[in-house]
Amino acid sequence: MIIKNIGAQPVLYDLDAFIEPREKILTDGTLTEFPEWEVAERTEIFGPIAHRFSDYPKSGFLDGAWFEGTGHKTTPFVRTREGRKMSSMAWDDE
Repeated sequence: MIIKNIGAQPVLYDLDAFIEPREKILTDGTLTEFPEWEVAERTEIFGPIAHRFSDYPKSGFLDGAWFEGTGHKTTPFVRTREGRKMSSMAWDDE
């Protein structure tokens, strides 16, 4: 589950619903020169579970207009036989 927690009502996505519109705008020219990078993090590990809280800036051109922003992500992980796997993610942009 991926949760966009911006505004009054959170938006919940499954993986396909999250990827589809982003793949489109990243390949059709709607969103260009888009970096997003982690600038601060806190990771806590409790045996088979872990949690990471991240702060990030982002910028780019959306429909030809420049934008800049920042946000926060919270991501829990679970340990599997194949290694740690993200179990969900939620974010909020400022």
